[in-house]
Amino acid sequence: MSLSTKTKELLRPWVQKIRKMLNPVPLWIQLIFIMILLTTAVSVQLVHKDYTSTKELTLSQYLSTTSQILSLEAENSDWYLDSLAKFCIQPYYDSSYTRIIDQKTPITTEQLSYVKQQMFYNYYTRSDILDYELYLINQDMIIGRNESQQHFTVQQNMDIQPFLDAAEKCKGSPRNLYIESDASGNLTYYHTLFTVPGQIIQAVVQVTLDDSFTRRLVKDHSDTGEIFLLLNNEQELIYSSADTLPFSLSELLPLPSSEQPAITLNNQSYYLVSNTGTTGDLTMVCLMPEACIDAEIGHLGHSILINGFLFWLITVVLIYLLLKLLMNPLKELSVQMQRTGAGDFSTRIQADGCQETCELSQSFNGMVRHIDRLIDENYVAKLRANDARLAALEAQLNPHFLYNTLQAISTEALINDQPQIHKMITSLASNLRYTIKGNVMVPLRQEMNYTDNYVFLQKVRMGDALVFSSEIDPASLDCLIPKISIQTLVENSIIHGKSGNQASIHITVTVRLMENDLLITVRDSGCGISDDRLQKIYEDFASQKSSGKDSGIGLANLYSRMQILYNRETKFVINTEEGKYTSISLTLPVSRDHSQDIFHERSTHVPFSDH
Repeated sequence: MSLSTKTKELLRPWVQKIRKMLNPVPLWIQLIFIMILLTTAVSVQLVHKDYTSTKELTLSQYLSTTSQILSLEAENSDWYLDSLAKFCIQPYYDSSYTRIIDQKTPITTEQLSYVKQQMFYNYYTRSDILDYELYLINQDMIIGRNESQQHFTVQQNMDIQPFLDAAEKCKGSPRNLYIESDASGNLTYYHTLFTVPGQIIQAVVQVTLDDSFTRRLVKDHSDTGEIFLLLNNEQELIYSSADTLPFSLSELLPLPSSEQPAITLNNQSYYLVSNTGTTGDLTMVCLMPEACIDAEIGHLGHSILINGFLFWLITVVLIYLLLKLLMNPLKELSVQMQRTGAGDFSTRIQADGCQETCELSQSFNGMVRHIDRLIDENYVAKLRANDARLAALEAQLNPHFLYNTLQAISTEALINDQPQIHKMITSLASNLRYTIKGNVMVPLRQEMNYTDNYVFLQKVRMGDALVFSSEIDPASLDCLIPKISIQTLVENSIIHGKSGNQASIHITVTVRLMENDLLITVRDSGCGISDDRLQKIYEDFASQKSSGKDSGIGLANLYSRMQILYNRETKFVINTEEGKYTSISLTLPVSRDHSQDIFHERSTHVPFSDH
């Protein structure tokens, strides 16, 4: 005997018992019960699958969104560190300042006063600095001030070990910088100044920053339960959004790879997303406790259960109504058969429903008619013998067969109301050089004010050697132009226009409004640009365009920004004659709407032209 046969023998008694139990139960109830079981199983499976997919989708969206946010914050951090580096190396833009830093003999009172004055000017060019100190290694002297002081002071015989330690750690950074946090939790930025030949460190700049930078970084992570960490290039913790870490930092380091976002710290599960800037000076780490993800999914789970229950309830009601509709003809047939069995042969069933029900009703009606006819014939034959007046009963049965086909309509209602998680991707301002906040496009009036302030600071250093004038069309003052555009051209003229034997340089800024274009011209009476140098500038333009990198303020940077900001033709024209003058003209579309400042579709630009 085979295994299947044995199984059938074992199950046969149970099958017979079940059949006996179901015999008194109407067929439509049996079908409804079976359909409810199937619907329940399907609903449970759908709810489980929906919950699982929702959890996976929520986690995937969190990891993807956090990674994008950290990438944007890393770009902003790189830009911020670049701006701090440019701030710290400002002494090298001043030859007198540089000589004092490199000087090995004791500096004079006049030189010390000059250094204080320059540091004073530099201090007020930024709004995010609390303390600003310069340690001169050759002089073993610290010059600086803090937020509570009004003047720069000189400190000697002080503890210089923090400067020496920072200088050593700056060697491991491509930018020659090092960042740590002080006792108050503020970030302290160090930058070394060294001679180009020999790479000998001559000075260390220390800048204590306020919390504006860290507040900008943590603002997108403060309402989600995340723990935001900031590490320096030595993998030291310099900022944490949590007052107290619920784990030891040594458990976290070294950071795991991005392919393993789930980690366990101090017996708690976290999802980790990290990003290190292009130079590796700062590493941002986001840790989301798994409990927060589960709590968020738990709220969605209630909605999924409610939707699953509604789906099950509606499906059961529809199945009940459909089976009720399909089984009514069979129920009617059963009732009529009981009446016929009681002796009523006049009953007839209206054939409707499905094809099988119609055929069964037709056969039953034919059988009843045949039985009724036989009864009538037998009854009439007996009556003829007793009563000749009785006419034969003629049964004229002209049955009307109705063939109406009922089409079963099955409606499957899938109710799956999943809430969509959108997390707003915030547009962070970029390419800002002289302020933290603001648009990429600014009114000409603001740009000229900024340029005038810049020229004023330069004139303090250069005196009568710098002559500046401007001719601005009043109608153009509200026109929007790229931020730090005119100042870039003026700075270029000051840095590269004045030769060593030239007593002074005259710079003129001219702005004219011409229909739909704005013509900006910066002309200087400097030494001009040689053909080789001009060719190199063109090559910088081309490389800046191809690489798309914004490495600093300069002509190539300005040219690249113009390409990005405008979807109409712009012109960047350089006219020069070596030993006489240089004139740079920008032709920009007129714009007074801030909504047009960024994210335009790039179109063809006139790149530049020479003599």
